[in-house]
Amino acid sequence: MKSYAVDGGRVAFDLGDVSAELVSATPASGWRMQVWKQDRWIRVTFTREDREISVFCVWHDSAPRVEIDDRRA
Repeated sequence: MKSYAVDGGRVAFDLGDVSAELVSATPASGWRMQVWKQDRWIRVTFTREDREISVFCVWHDSAPRVEIDDRRA
C-alpha cells in the first residue's frame, strides 16, 4: 500500500503488479472530493474554490503508476 498526501487530502492505493485498488481517500478540511473508477485507472479529485488536485492511478500500458495534477482556474 502506498499513500499520497496533497493539499486537498490523502489517497491510499494498493498497487499490485498489473492492477491497483483504492484503499482510502480522505479530503482535507474545506475540500470536496470525487472518485472515478474504470477498468484500468482510478481518479480522486479534491476541489476547493478555484483549485483542483487530481491523484490518478493508471495501469493501462504499464505497471500501476500514480500521477498528480494540480490546477487553478
